Amino acid sequence: MTIGIYDSGLGGLSVWRELRRYTSTRLLYYGDTSHVPYGEKTPTQLEGYFWNIVGFFLDQGCEAVVVACNTSSALVLPKVAGKVSVPVFGIIESAVGATLEVSAGRIGVLATRGTVESGAYQAAFQQARPDARVFMRSAPRLVPLVEQGEVHSDVTRQALREYVDPLLAEGIDTLLLGCTHYPFVQGLLEEIVGPDVRIVNPAPALALEVAQLFPNLAKRQGPEDKTNETQFWVSGDPEAFKTTAELLLQEQLPAVRFHHMAGETT
Repeated sequence: MTIGIYDSGLGGLSVWRELRRYTSTRLLYYGDTSHVPYGEKTPTQLEGYFWNIVGFFLDQGCEAVVVACNTSSALVLPKVAGKVSVPVFGIIESAVGATLEVSAGRIGVLATRGTVESGAYQAAFQQARPDARVFMRSAPRLVPLVEQGEVHSDVTRQALREYVDPLLAEGIDTLLLGCTHYPFVQGLLEEIVGPDVRIVNPAPALALEVAQLFPNLAKRQGPEDKTNETQFWVSGDPEAFKTTAELLLQEQLPAVRFHHMAGETT
């Protein structure tokens, strides 16, 4: 079985590395790097990217699709529900569930502008726990910084403080990372928020959801599988993606392949 995973770029790798821990199957990762960041795209653009990428996955024999992007999960998946011939997983529900397991009810959500403006997290938390207070904050500088590999720099630390300080001022007890790029700066975030605020990376919860739907896939008992069980594809520069991905993951990846994506390249 092959599972396809996609994101605008490197962020979805935070989901990919968790899927390796929960599943024993072939994975195909697609980074739509010619269109990054997705948080600044329109719903129509994002839906177009979705159908192009899903078509590529189906051509490659994928039997499930993981949308490892909060913005696409929020803006696209409600429109395409029931229209794809294979199971499609988004991250919103997993993220909300993982957050409510640990939160006392004052939740900060750091996300892209597209995700914040979609209202998806606000609605999902309201439905799941009406008494929870949810504070949203868009962080437009973070995805470009992660894509550049700037996960330990003073510039990134300064940006994080700018985005997180208003959430801390609201007295949040939990911070949800509402973009799959953000787990790569979790170390800096932990320093900024301190020990009294829980940080939720929803990638493990999403990976577990995928694994539970396919119980025939053996769970990991030992070290993570070798990365050569994954094919990596991008719509932009393969070498640039590979170099930064290896920096973020601290491991060597196989050759990254190029697949042209229809649509604008800016």
